[in-house]
Amino acid sequence: MGSRSTEDAPTNVPTSSETEEPHGLALPVPAKEKKTAEELAAMIRQDLSSVDGCPKRGVTVTVYGFNPWNSMLTFGVDAGPVPNKADLQSFCDLITERLKRLYDVSGL
Repeated sequence: MGSRSTEDAPTNVPTSSETEEPHGLALPVPAKEKKTAEELAAMIRQDLSSVDGCPKRGVTVTVYGFNPWNSMLTFGVDAGPVPNKADLQSFCDLITERLKRLYDVSGL
C-alpha cells in the first residue's frame, strides 16, 4: 500500500475548470430610480385606468412603506358596483411588483 504514481492517474480528469469563471469584481446592480409615493400611486392608477371596467371615479391607490414599499387599492362609493374588483386587484398587484423592481420610494 502506498502512493500511486502519476502514471496510474486517469487521463480524462480535467486539470482546470471547463466553465468560464468570473474574474474580478461582480457587476454592480444598477440603482433604482427614486419616485415619491404619490408618483408611484399615479403610475399605478394610470395603468389601472386602461383596464376595461375600471371605474373612472372612486378608485384610490395608496403607496405605503419605505423600501420595500407596497400598494393598496380601494374602491369608494363613487366607484359604484365593481364586478371585476378581484381582477383589478390582481392587476394592481402585478403592476406594483413590476414597479418595485424599478423604483424605490424617495423620502420626500
